[in-house]
Amino acid sequence: MADNTTANPPSIGWNAAVPPNGFANRAGAEAESNDNPLGLATTPGAVEIETTPEHLNLVAGDPRCAGWTRAHDDPGVAALRERLIERNGIDGLEVVAAGEVDRATRLFHRDGFVAIADVLTADQLATLRRGVDDIVATLTEADPAGEVGGGAGGLPHRYSFGGTSASRHMFHRPEWCQLIDLPAITPVLTAIFGSPDYIAYGSGGDLALPGAIEYQGLHSDNVWTELHDPTGGVTMRDLPVPVVHVNFPAVDLTAENGPIRQIPGTHRSREPIPTLADEPEWMRLSTVCPLPAGSAIVRDARCWHGGTPNLSREVRAMPNIEYMAPWFRSEAIIASMDHATWLTLSPHAQRICRYIVADRGDAVVGAGFSHPRRAERERYREAEFDAMGAEAAADYRRRYTAD
Repeated sequence: MADNTTANPPSIGWNAAVPPNGFANRAGAEAESNDNPLGLATTPGAVEIETTPEHLNLVAGDPRCAGWTRAHDDPGVAALRERLIERNGIDGLEVVAAGEVDRATRLFHRDGFVAIADVLTADQLATLRRGVDDIVATLTEADPAGEVGGGAGGLPHRYSFGGTSASRHMFHRPEWCQLIDLPAITPVLTAIFGSPDYIAYGSGGDLALPGAIEYQGLHSDNVWTELHDPTGGVTMRDLPVPVVHVNFPAVDLTAENGPIRQIPGTHRSREPIPTLADEPEWMRLSTVCPLPAGSAIVRDARCWHGGTPNLSREVRAMPNIEYMAPWFRSEAIIASMDHATWLTLSPHAQRICRYIVADRGDAVVGAGFSHPRRAERERYREAEFDAMGAEAAADYRRRYTAD
């Protein structure tokens, strides 16, 4: 197993003062399913939560832990931990060795995801962990109680790396940029997309602090608006894979530290995505674990997935890089990498990042500022726009953002 030692202090997480599902009143957020065909075009609901735009529908919270205390020894928490240690993990999970491109591609198209071992060197993993620890320290300094939440559904003790960045991505960090073009991943992406001409559009991932006792609702990462087909004959589910996200666990994924759950074969399913109240137990236990740090989980963004409780005493972090097929584009593509950073990349990484790089001399608005609260991120961005002047700010928005 990998050395999971990080710089994070043991006091992070497990704040019993933060109630299950957070302080927001989520009672009015019931829905028949977790489907969200509008994706990025989703309008905010009546309940204000810190989450990414495509996940604004995931606000109901986890009913099973509603009466628990966010404490390591809470009876409900302890019982769930025992259950997870006993049963958690996909039966017969196939972890592909680095270099098994054909097998990885076959499993990806079959299941909607594939786990690949040993994609990072020891130095790359150490570098990634330093970057993770730096961001974790920033977020927990701003939110020491872990109550703000974020990512898919805005649950406490969870954050999105990209979602908490004022630039919306992490391409200003070399720890993330080293992941764009990896010898063990680039051939797999080329095989999945059938071409090396795919593009990189995003960098982020998520983390779960110890004491994230809630399950996130199952969802798809819809960084698009559903196809307009009045006949109902074609949906995004019927197309070749449009978007792939590659996650890199910074620690070993175990039964109790919040491994991602993936529901095999759902990338092409037209069935409604169940809510947490309706989700069967086998889906809650369908997690990608055990899996050592330095591995990768290559995911079709349409495949149903969700976060699970981190009942351990360590931070579970999974940075990612996000890619689009050669034929696919959406408003998720914004300028998020400065030109100087782009020049440090490999020729292939430069090519696939060509749509997200700013012009020489242009700074990326928001880069380098992370905060769990949207209002603070927007305040920082607007201050940078104000410093540009009205004309330059308007030109920047026109050229580089989806605003």
